[in-house]
Amino acid sequence: MEIIFLIGFRYFIYTMQNGRYKKNIMMENRILTTDRSQLKKDMLDAGIGKHQTVIDDLREGIKDLQSSAGMVNEEEMDLSQQGFNTEIMHKINALADQLSFANQEMKLLYDMIPTIQYIHETVAEGSVVLTDKGVFFVSASIEEFEVEGTKVFGLSTASPLFQEMSGKRKGDSFSYKEVQYKIQDVF
Repeated sequence: MEIIFLIGFRYFIYTMQNGRYKKNIMMENRILTTDRSQLKKDMLDAGIGKHQTVIDDLREGIKDLQSSAGMVNEEEMDLSQQGFNTEIMHKINALADQLSFANQEMKLLYDMIPTIQYIHETVAEGSVVLTDKGVFFVSASIEEFEVEGTKVFGLSTASPLFQEMSGKRKGDSFSYKEVQYKIQDVF
């Protein structure tokens, strides 16, 4: 069994060898004790929660715009009703597009649940990537969120940053936008 401690952006993994714990890896963030599978599950749960707040905010924004345009029934999303001016219509359409995308990404997060405890050796969808610049959870584009005090960034497989780190292993380096990253662990 491995125990991970995250402190700042530095972490240490202690493994049992010959009846003694051996210190293995370093990174920074806050103290966190868990096994890798549980940490990934906790990250997915926190990411789903954070992403749900984004979806809720988008829905609320659409309802607010509909209310300001004089819709009688706020629950209906019929954008063709009379009384909508062009500016409000464009704003609602833009929010609806964002909501559709957010819902697709939420489905992706839920689809990850059955396999989240799989430990990766290379960067791929479902990986947790610890670098000298931060902690990335390869899943969907999720605004920064925290897991037991550790800041985590949800990273979509469609993002250019992911494209640079895809397939890399612990100890590998890569650069993105003239910033050099060193992968300290992947799981």
